Amino acid sequence: MPVNEWKEQYKLREYEDSVKAYRDIVNAVNTARKEGHEEGLEEGLKKGREEEKMEIVRKMKSDGLSDDVIAKYTGLPIEEIERI
Repeated sequence: MPVNEWKEQYKLREYEDSVKAYRDIVNAVNTARKEGHEEGLEEGLKKGREEEKMEIVRKMKSDGLSDDVIAKYTGLPIEEIERI
């Protein structure tokens, strides 16, 4: 194999390796971004459910329901209900 042909093949292999490394990095970043988005969405939904539950507790208290009844229907501990 002539030296020039060998050099061209070497350069081509180097290029292909760099493209593969680039694609691997892009895929890793995209995967991390997607996982972060999903995690953030889950946290946001959880926080929203907790805030909604707190609002329900406030309404139940304003209607005169006992902490025991509120705990039964919300699943919250009485100590937490007393703090609201």
